[in-house]
Amino acid sequence: MDASVTSANEYLPPEAPLAMPEQHFDAPFTDPNAQPCFSAHVRFSLSLRRFSVFFVASLTTLWLLYETLAAFSVGGITPSEIGIASLFAANFFWISLSGVNVILGFLRRSRTSVSSSNSADPMKVALLVPAYNEDPGRVFANAAAMLKSLGETDSMHTFSFFVLSDTRNSTAAADEVAMFRRTKQLMPNAPLFYRRRAENVGRKAGNIEEWVRRWGGAYDAMVVLDADSAMEGETIRHLADEMASDPSAGLIQTVPRLIKTNTLFGRLQQFATAVYGQTLARGFAAWFSGESNYWGHNAIIRTRAFAASAGLPDLKGYGPFGGFVMSHDFVEAALLRRAGWKVRLLTELGGSYEETPPTLIDHVVRDQRWCQGNLQHVGVVGAVGLHPISRFHLLHGIMAYMAAPLWLIFIFLGLFTTVDPMASIFAVDHWQSVSRSLTINSDMTPMQLIFAVTIGVLFLPKALGFLSQLIGGDGVQAWGGRLRITISFIIEVLLSAAVAPVLMVQQTLAVVRTIAGQEQGWNAQRRSAARDDFGDMLRIHAVETLLGLGLLYGIAAGAITLWLIPVVTGLVLAAPLSSLLAGRTGALFDRFGLLIAPEQLTTPPIVMLADKYHRQLSPSDTIVLPTDEDASALRAPDTVPSSA
Repeated sequence: MDASVTSANEYLPPEAPLAMPEQHFDAPFTDPNAQPCFSAHVRFSLSLRRFSVFFVASLTTLWLLYETLAAFSVGGITPSEIGIASLFAANFFWISLSGVNVILGFLRRSRTSVSSSNSADPMKVALLVPAYNEDPGRVFANAAAMLKSLGETDSMHTFSFFVLSDTRNSTAAADEVAMFRRTKQLMPNAPLFYRRRAENVGRKAGNIEEWVRRWGGAYDAMVVLDADSAMEGETIRHLADEMASDPSAGLIQTVPRLIKTNTLFGRLQQFATAVYGQTLARGFAAWFSGESNYWGHNAIIRTRAFAASAGLPDLKGYGPFGGFVMSHDFVEAALLRRAGWKVRLLTELGGSYEETPPTLIDHVVRDQRWCQGNLQHVGVVGAVGLHPISRFHLLHGIMAYMAAPLWLIFIFLGLFTTVDPMASIFAVDHWQSVSRSLTINSDMTPMQLIFAVTIGVLFLPKALGFLSQLIGGDGVQAWGGRLRITISFIIEVLLSAAVAPVLMVQQTLAVVRTIAGQEQGWNAQRRSAARDDFGDMLRIHAVETLLGLGLLYGIAAGAITLWLIPVVTGLVLAAPLSSLLAGRTGALFDRFGLLIAPEQLTTPPIVMLADKYHRQLSPSDTIVLPTDEDASALRAPDTVPSSA
């Protein structure tokens, strides 16, 4: 490509360079422009709240660890039993923490609301959509819908929209240019711009960084979106108002809801996110406060704060743990907070949407990429100057994937350990046990009680999330009524329980591949369902199937406990379960009103508007798409050398 060619005015506004220096993980940094975040009183209250959360989670974990060792103590504790108890405690702590968090969110369900912000000054806001081999019709239809929706608000802010392409295929790039031109014909006065990079340096994070360095100086804030994101104009306006009225905020994150799901897997994800997601988010917001996390999209960021504080360095080393930061969002949030800026989470602001992988296989493919990115955070969590809560976010992201192999090891170690349950109940000359006193007059053994407590804490986020919807008064009608949401809840719980062992094995494989040095490529996410051949599903799920058959043989031989039957069932049926979840069974559930989230029952206005623009932007006989030869003549947007 000819790097001397500059951008055509029809594609891009004049450049407004903004310096974005690379940060260092071995030296602290404070942005002199950052505003004070919290008063001494607020800091004390937050510290007390956080201490309480970790204290309850730790106390519960230590109790169950003690009970496990007490049950093992009859006849002496072996090294394998110590290993089992330690693995159990390491995993249970994070489960317990989630349980405490959801209790907080449930208690705050009636104390949260969206307040109107009195903005101090109008801001110039850029909406950014990084796109990599995406359907240009959908991308520009979403852009047109959001610009149209913003135009109907009474906002004092001004908004511009940038589609930032990293597409490599020349034909696809030509389609993007054609779709950009078609959108401009449809909305000639819309502040819509398009740029395609010459080099994909730094992937998505590098794409955003290049925009900041070249145009960021002209904008006070940027709303970062994914290619499948859609946000109501009022939601974007409210985000801009919040940032303008809070000079200490560097980033404000929304809680997106899922849309456009037409497979059983997608419907499960959509239902679960809608029922449980907000309760969990309220809990996080209660003790994260200004040290919340960033999920990479559907958030507003103060441009100069981001430029000064969040320039990502390459990680030391090679292979999957070195090079550019893949899961950049967690790290950017941590760097913003280190520099003195608040990272906030707005849990009650609706109108923020995204799509989800349509099948279990697509979810697994994305998970493998996220696994490598999260495990890279091992090299970031010790960075100098990070806030303790930021370190927690990084550790939590690491444990999101490391928990799977730890649970798998825990299960296999348990196969070789025998506990005498009756002795552990009645042997009074050994460790005193709360479980013993609770189970002495029942048929339940201490180990069964420990198992029941673990399942209960695992189930708690679902139960309280469901209960918060059920007692929500008139709001339950958005789900089709109490009976339908209850039946849907039971279906979701059962299917999720069946999928959980499959995900445990797949995430374990992802961890093993990452540690072994197998890097994940940068592939475009499949947005629509494609029914994979059953033979392919058997191949993809071969490890789970063989593992499940082996455990099933052990159960049949009497060598393995019957408690593992739910896990074994999910593993043995991994391939047919994956095939079932990939099916377009929405019509069947629609007929009975099951697994229907409010967004499925009533399509959000921004989604309807985007669909309308997508139909209008679809190619017709009167519009000629550029050929590969034409693409060379349209190369202005993609021939500017990357500075990221």
